[in-house]
Amino acid sequence: MALHLSGKVMALGLVIVALITAFSAPRDTATPVDVLVEAQVSFRLVPLHVQPRVEVLAEANTLAPEVPALAGPIATPTLVVRATAYNSLESQTNSQPFITATGARTRWGVVAVSRDLLGFDLPYGSLVRLTDLGNYHNGRGAGAYQSLLDGTDVFIVEDTMHQRKTNQLDVWFADYASAVNWGVRRVGVEVVRYGRDGPQFDSFAASGGFDVEPRWLAMR
Repeated sequence: MALHLSGKVMALGLVIVALITAFSAPRDTATPVDVLVEAQVSFRLVPLHVQPRVEVLAEANTLAPEVPALAGPIATPTLVVRATAYNSLESQTNSQPFITATGARTRWGVVAVSRDLLGFDLPYGSLVRLTDLGNYHNGRGAGAYQSLLDGTDVFIVEDTMHQRKTNQLDVWFADYASAVNWGVRRVGVEVVRYGRDGPQFDSFAASGGFDVEPRWLAMR
């Protein structure tokens, strides 16, 4: 009986010693934040290598019926400018009044444009159609010259104007009286071809365009 009791006492003593050892051992003071920082520091990026793959489908993908088709512009570029007239006179041009700025010969169907238009909207060689919008100041007489302009169909930009002019076009006339009668008008300018080798905006330019011999129609 005494031996059995001493065994229980010894076992209890061992449990107490184990508890004392456990509570006296140094504790881990790391907080969850410290653990997270340590994990971030030890993190390394692993490069991802992707090999592209081409697959030929048995059937072509098609757009859903509700997706509308894309379309280009429905009209050619247009602008409205102040339009005057000039002749092959030294007082209106220079010492070579029959030669344009591009070296072409002056003729009916040639127009000059102000330098602000020449640089972007109407470079040399551009083909244009003109619409007579009437007197520049009050719009009177709109269409009075339209039959003459339509008879030539297109005009070509071969000349330029004095640098003080802006947003202006000059129509060449063979005689002084016609230029005076034209006066100062407002015209609509429809671009048929941009420059000599630029985009062509209608079937006329695409089929060969300007024949360099515009027709003169006498006014009544």
